[in-house]
Amino acid sequence: LAAASARIFEPRDDWKEKAVGDFCEHPQYGYTESATDQPIGPRFLRITDIQKGQVDWQRVPYCRCPEPARYLLKPNDLVFARTGATTGKSFVIRDCPEAVFASYLIRLRVRNTVSVDYLYRYFQSPSYWAQIADKKTGTGQPNLNGSKLEKLKVPIAPLPEQRQIVLYLDELQTKVDELNRLQTETAAELDALLPSILDRAFKGELV
Repeated sequence: LAAASARIFEPRDDWKEKAVGDFCEHPQYGYTESATDQPIGPRFLRITDIQKGQVDWQRVPYCRCPEPARYLLKPNDLVFARTGATTGKSFVIRDCPEAVFASYLIRLRVRNTVSVDYLYRYFQSPSYWAQIADKKTGTGQPNLNGSKLEKLKVPIAPLPEQRQIVLYLDELQTKVDELNRLQTETAAELDALLPSILDRAFKGELV
């Protein structure tokens, strides 16, 4: 996927390079509050609720938020982790219950000149990760805040081409997920076989 993304997002003559701030609303930080399992308000999406590109909304806690309108999540919102081990990771909101997002997330809303799915796919690419690497520390660790997010450069393909790129990378992602599933199943089978193989080996029963 990384190799395919690196190749696909190489700028071309009919593409335009734009800063995120040119085609998105101003990035917004999330709401600061404590989470609770009691349904006292909207769901409260945190970084830890986003696992392997998915959110199980039934497991997302609630929070007290008297005026949630400013922080309510909507379909096609992009959220980014701005701190911790997953700094820079992004997620697209699809169907969701009434939910607000926590303060360690940044929300980005895209104008209709760019496909949200295209932008999300770019945010998985090596080019994106290279831009948010913290070169000042010399470690190359991701570093992200609203100001940095607005200034990121994105190669913008024409809309029909954006759709083709998303379709191709989605299909590739499906294949990768299937390979990962098969690898996990195979590893489990081998782990189950290993004790009996070792037992037979120590008994000299292997031919």
